[in-house]
Amino acid sequence: LALSQLPHLLTAQAFIPPTERTEVTGFAFEGDNHAIRAEVLKRLNGNSEYRKLFGKVFPEVKAGGPITFEMFGAAIAEFEFTLTFANAPVDRFARGDHDTMSREEKLGALLFFGEAGCSTCHSVGGQSNEMFSDFQEHVTGVPQIAPQLTNNAFDGEGANEDFGLEQVSGNPADRYKFRTSPLRNVALQPTFMHNGSFTNLEDAIRHHLDVFESARSYTPAGQNLAADLAGPTGPIEPVLARVDPLLAEPIRLTPEQVRQLVAFVEHGLLDPRARPENLKDLVPRELPSERPPLTFEFP
Repeated sequence: LALSQLPHLLTAQAFIPPTERTEVTGFAFEGDNHAIRAEVLKRLNGNSEYRKLFGKVFPEVKAGGPITFEMFGAAIAEFEFTLTFANAPVDRFARGDHDTMSREEKLGALLFFGEAGCSTCHSVGGQSNEMFSDFQEHVTGVPQIAPQLTNNAFDGEGANEDFGLEQVSGNPADRYKFRTSPLRNVALQPTFMHNGSFTNLEDAIRHHLDVFESARSYTPAGQNLAADLAGPTGPIEPVLARVDPLLAEPIRLTPEQVRQLVAFVEHGLLDPRARPENLKDLVPRELPSERPPLTFEFP
């Protein structure tokens, strides 16, 4: 089965974690991806409770047929479709509740969509709709860090660079390009940028305001990166030589304006339902397999 034949990308994506040692598989099972998925199906089909649950949704299972991996993927995708968090203050403001945002957040929104130029890439139009991303790749001058332990091979002569989109496209013109991150609920992230090089939201925002100053003065220690994430730092000048023209000139904001911009991104785009203390209630207390559920980690 080609994953491209599945009805939705989320269904195809669900095929991947069970086969990844660093996600679900662990290091005990020997075998290729097909063998791993076959073992998953063997366990599902051998469990009467899982068969009963799948039978409520899939007539084929209710009629005695086997649970398939397509069904497995569809079930996970359907759950993921429910994880929509679009009731942030900015959403309620757009629906007419003009008291839901603080004055500071409103001023920050004016900067975001205006003088600071954030919405040029963190857009809300087109197919990206309300995710605050154009889903395009840009060179944003992010410092190159590499973790001490990794299952990925890094690029460059010193094996301490990440060529980004070029790894996929094979086009040298795409070097150091990375997709614009969506900003919804971004304040809940422990790190920022594609490689987690920033641990403070304000610092990540300030980086966009003056990419060259930020990148050249960056140190992993200055961001209090965990030791296992602060491996060899790659060269920054080759990255800065390719910075997107949109970021080529510094954007001069006053300290007060920076606080306003941070307030909008941190609070104005945050749906309270996405907070870990609310999400943890989605984790089941027990499983049909009788295995212990994974614990939900949150501060």
